Amino acid sequence: MISVSTKQELALAKRNKEHEIVCVGKLAEKVKSAKKIATIGVISIAAVGGIVGLATVAAPETAGIAIMAATPVATWGGLEVSAVIIAASLGCGLIIALSKDYEEISYEKGQLVLRKKAK
Repeated sequence: MISVSTKQELALAKRNKEHEIVCVGKLAEKVKSAKKIATIGVISIAAVGGIVGLATVAAPETAGIAIMAATPVATWGGLEVSAVIIAASLGCGLIIALSKDYEEISYEKGQLVLRKKAK
């Protein structure tokens, strides 16, 4: 079991194929919220992530407009815009990979336990 509190630590734990990952602090809340995203599929995630990411890089001061542009795509997928933004900040690929390879064992505020799925 490994405890992680940052996106980088989480990615490393996933890459190392840790059997059990305990996300703590704000990371636990972000991962819990972002896991909803994995259910809508790669195309929708890419669309929303691309809209928010591209607009933020191109003009950080207008990132709010990008979020408004992402709203229809998120709504189409039945998601909260905040969950989409959190997933984009964590990395959509990482969230999808976690959902595919790990199951949620337990959750309480500030702590999310993920365990590698049996194959």
